[in-house]
Amino acid sequence: MKQLALAMMAAAMLMTAAPGAALAWSNQGHQATGTIAYDDLMRTDPGIVAKIVAIEQSHPDKARFDKRLGSLTGPARDRMLFQLMARWPDDAREGPYDHPSWHYFLSTIMDPVHPIKLPPALLATRTGEAPEGFSVARATVADANAGDIDRAVMLCWLFHLTGDIQQPLHAGHLVSATFPLSDRGGTIDYVRPVAGATPVYMHMYWDDRLGSDADGDAVVAATVAEVEAKVPRTDLANLDPAKTDEAAFRAWAAESYALAVKEAYREGAVSGSPRPAEAPVLPADYDARTRAIAERRVATGGYRIADVMRAILK
Repeated sequence: MKQLALAMMAAAMLMTAAPGAALAWSNQGHQATGTIAYDDLMRTDPGIVAKIVAIEQSHPDKARFDKRLGSLTGPARDRMLFQLMARWPDDAREGPYDHPSWHYFLSTIMDPVHPIKLPPALLATRTGEAPEGFSVARATVADANAGDIDRAVMLCWLFHLTGDIQQPLHAGHLVSATFPLSDRGGTIDYVRPVAGATPVYMHMYWDDRLGSDADGDAVVAATVAEVEAKVPRTDLANLDPAKTDEAAFRAWAAESYALAVKEAYREGAVSGSPRPAEAPVLPADYDARTRAIAERRVATGGYRIADVMRAILK
């Protein structure tokens, strides 16, 4: 009973440490997933693009979209709309359509280099409701009798969550002697990309692998062109268009968790510091390796968005 009580207390403390303010990919990263989804659908299922554009005419934040779309017309306008949809749940934070716990689904990673002894029950604890949010959004969009506003909002959430869960640090978080209540998916541990660089949170470092929020549309366009050339759909053996439900989403999270263990934290060899002044420098090969991983995960997110749309709107 004492062990169970300790486990429950630790789990409760871990839940309070969840990264409620964490993003996954920068705005530009999310926009890239939306663009890749648009391009993929236009190649084989342009009718689905037309359905999505029609649904979004009922979006409660349509004025924001229209302002950003400006004078764009035709395919250029639709392609940009897909970008804005993919990032919208981050833009709408703290508003009436926000669901903070939907952005992540964290499984515990025990640091073997800086270990801490925890009750075994804690290792099975999952933090976040991304799979449940995905399921709600998918069911709403698939229901032709659902309200127009609900379908438009949840369509954006489907885009966003499918991209979110491809980011490794939205699926795994480190628990160690340095971070006994977890590093919140890398949102409280500082690292330095190179010696002498300004410390950044590890989560932010991963979010910005394909461009930061300070970058403009030209960066998105260049990134999409590069990623689509490097990572065509045929190069991704883990894509399965027939599996787009909540169970599939949980499998996508498992992929990201494995990458968090192996690549983000490198089995405990990479860990940040809670103090900026003591932020360690990332390994010399970390930048190039994580860039390549981010390219594949953003491409995967884009293609999976397209697959989800085919499954429920075709």
